[in-house]
Amino acid sequence: IKGNATLLRRMGCADDEALDSIENEVDRLTRMVSDLLLLAQAESGKLSLDIRCVELDELLLEVLKQTKVLTQGRIKCSLGDFDQVQVCGDRDRLKQVLLNLVGNAIKYTPNGGEIVVGLGKMNDQAQLTVTDNGPGIPEEELPHIFERFYRTEKARTRSRDGKGYGLGLSIAYWITRNHGGHIDVESKIGEGTTFTVWLPVKTNGCEQSPEMFNE
Repeated sequence: IKGNATLLRRMGCADDEALDSIENEVDRLTRMVSDLLLLAQAESGKLSLDIRCVELDELLLEVLKQTKVLTQGRIKCSLGDFDQVQVCGDRDRLKQVLLNLVGNAIKYTPNGGEIVVGLGKMNDQAQLTVTDNGPGIPEEELPHIFERFYRTEKARTRSRDGKGYGLGLSIAYWITRNHGGHIDVESKIGEGTTFTVWLPVKTNGCEQSPEMFNE
C-alpha cells in the first residue's frame, strides 16, 4: 500500500495531503503489527533477549536526555533519586520499557507539568520510577492498564495528541516479566501517576536462565 502511495505521489495522481494520510496510517498499522508480534513472543516466554550486564544508571540518563528532546521544554523533566545499579538484561528491551513509560507520561502530562525519573536499589531489587503530575488514573481502572489495547476513559479524553492504541504499557509489562521483574503503579486523580519497575540486581554473571527470564 505504501509503495503504491509513493508511486501515485511521483505520478502526481493524488494530492499530497491524501497520500500523507495513507502513508501515516500504513506506518501506524506496521508499528502495531510489530508490537503485537513482540507481545505474543513475550507472553509465551519466547522473546529473544540479548542478556548482558546493563548499567541502569547510564540507561536512565540516556532516556532522560531523549525525554527532554521529545518534550521540547513543554514539560519539566527531572532526575529524582539516583543510584548506580547493574542488572542482567537486554539493554535495548529495557530501554524500550523506559521509553514506553516515559512516552505514556508525556501523553498525559499537561504543558507546564513535570515528569521525574529515578533509580534506586532495595535489597536485591533495582527500582526504576517514572512519575508524572498528569490527571491520574481511576482506582478501579488500575488493574486493567497493562491489558493490550486498554486505555482509560480519562486517558482517551486527556491525552495530549489522542494517538496510540494501548500497547505501550502492555509491552513494558511483559518485557519486564521476561527479565524476572514486575511493574507497580500508584495513581491519584488530579495528582498524577507513578510507575515503578522492579528488576533483580546483578549478583554474578549474566548467563540467561529460562526460569528467570521467561516467567
